[in-house]
Amino acid sequence: MKKELDILIIEDVLQDAELIERELQESRLSYRLRRVETRPAFLAELEQGTPDIILSDFSLPEFDALQALSLLRKMKLDVPFILVTGTRSEEVAVECIREGADDYILKASLRRLPTSISNALKKKAHEEARLEAEAAFRRSEEQYRVIAENTRDLIALVDTEGRLLYTSPSHRRSLGYAPEELAGLELLDMVHAEDKPAMEAAGRQAMQSREARTVEVRLCRQNGEPRSFESVLTWVFHQDRPERAIIVSRDITRRKEAEEALRDLPRAILEAQEAERLRVAAELHDSVIQILSAVKFRMQVVEERLASVDEASWRDALKAEAHLEKAIQEVRRISRNLRPRELDDLGLASALRALCGEFSERTGLSVDLAIHRVPRTLAPGLELQLYRIVQEALGNIEKHSRATHVTIHLQRQKSLLQISIKDNGRGFDPLAPRRSRTKRPGMGLVDMRERATFVGGTCVLRSAPGAGTEILIEVPIKSVESSKGKSGEKGQA
Repeated sequence: MKKELDILIIEDVLQDAELIERELQESRLSYRLRRVETRPAFLAELEQGTPDIILSDFSLPEFDALQALSLLRKMKLDVPFILVTGTRSEEVAVECIREGADDYILKASLRRLPTSISNALKKKAHEEARLEAEAAFRRSEEQYRVIAENTRDLIALVDTEGRLLYTSPSHRRSLGYAPEELAGLELLDMVHAEDKPAMEAAGRQAMQSREARTVEVRLCRQNGEPRSFESVLTWVFHQDRPERAIIVSRDITRRKEAEEALRDLPRAILEAQEAERLRVAAELHDSVIQILSAVKFRMQVVEERLASVDEASWRDALKAEAHLEKAIQEVRRISRNLRPRELDDLGLASALRALCGEFSERTGLSVDLAIHRVPRTLAPGLELQLYRIVQEALGNIEKHSRATHVTIHLQRQKSLLQISIKDNGRGFDPLAPRRSRTKRPGMGLVDMRERATFVGGTCVLRSAPGAGTEILIEVPIKSVESSKGKSGEKGQA
């Protein structure tokens, strides 16, 4: 209620108006009073400003309450209206109430007037609040409708049984379903079979925690094609009971494809490297070594001719032949490191034996290689990655460990293939910061871990200063007897 009420009285009897004012004064209401007797005066006062409340006699010589109510309706003014009249029949009061009056009071009993004014103002305030709430609700609904009909995200309402109550028009564009086709269907009918447990779990968790839950699932288009979505699920509660769930889903198919492409990029790089190594190794073996062997043969012919003619030249030719033989052996070693023929022809076990033998002969380090219960046949890709891991580990040992002995143990443990590579070198603290800033540290270990990851395995490093270093590789055996590989040495592993 305002501090000062603007009250307009329609009354032609001055004494009656004074009685009304005296009653208002006794109620200690703060007000400003205006009085009119005719229709023109009434309209003029309304133009001056809309009053907070109107108190009106039923009948005046040229004007009456029903006409006043009719004018208010035409002007679309919602003003509380109280009929203050003499002795009248109930029919008159009912007619005025029907036309919009809020109350009626007899002039002989004005004590109820302040309470009636207060009730009428409260009623108007409540009505204004209700209308504003309804308008706000309509605005909210309109905003929601505009958002739901124009967003690219999928918006769905689901009841507690999992049935679709509403689906946004974006379902047609993303999944090929018209909203009316989905009404009443099960939400899980659109979810890929493998992802249904994840969606159900997200729904339960959201209901229990009363918080939104995010889950990545594949939704199937009308033609059966799956697409990846990130769905946010929230439950709406009424009187502490779940009523419906709101699910907003965003298409992340392109993002998932990009992530998959990024995951495959290192694999593609390694495959390209291996293909190039194979090509270079073949050229070294089939071309360079043959050329060097032909040169060596020519040198031997020259040696025979010089042996009885020029001893000094003969000795120079012998030295040249020795250097040439070293070059041939070095090219063979490089070719074998690039792509060992034993790996393709005889399998992993034979290739590892040849690798360890060459390493021990070249570095002087003793190497113990133990192979137990390795499957007869492994996938060629798996064999290659395991070989490269051991090759990289031996290279690191040669460069950094200062070891004198290396132990390599290859064995099968149930569905896992384990490789342990351990040396008795100086070791190091894996958590200590690297001092060298000119060279990227630990790339050998990074390469081993990446290769283990590519075949679904793990790579663990264990080391401590003065205690040597151990590298433990575990990979699942995905392809055994049925994989495409060659036998030979593989059967003897």
